[in-house]
Amino acid sequence: MHSRTFNFLRWAALIAFCIVIFVFSSFRADESTSQSNMIVDAIIEFVFTDFEHKPLPEQAAVTSLLTVLVRKGAHFSEYALLASLAFMAFYGIKSSFLRWFSAVGFAFLYACSDEFHQTFVPGRSGMIRDVIVDTSGAVFGALIACFIAVFLTARSIIKNYKNM
Repeated sequence: MHSRTFNFLRWAALIAFCIVIFVFSSFRADESTSQSNMIVDAIIEFVFTDFEHKPLPEQAAVTSLLTVLVRKGAHFSEYALLASLAFMAFYGIKSSFLRWFSAVGFAFLYACSDEFHQTFVPGRSGMIRDVIVDTSGAVFGALIACFIAVFLTARSIIKNYKNM
């Protein structure tokens, strides 16, 4: 693939995913809660065959825990993906550490702007703890992307060395 096309695709993927995050953050609180509840209900149905027979306090505790895990897991995962896409888009930065740091920094700033954006959405609020979860996901995603890049570079060097 031509390098200009590949460069365009890396940036297009990053921008597209930023738009996806923005759109999801634009959902009103009740819409967001409904989406989370559908996932929680599906997990409960899959894992617990007799959930409706459990005591109500146990049902409430399981539902509450799963809701937190689903919501925070979504934050963590989406920002892990965002940072890995940023790591790929910042291909021009040759230092792996600087590229990793830039990807995490970008995701952190986007998380801050996303939480600020949510303060304008009915029923939503900006939360520092979500920025922390988002940034943790970004650190993880950028680390994975960095390890993959280092591995592929090492593999390429070894392959070229063997062909000499």
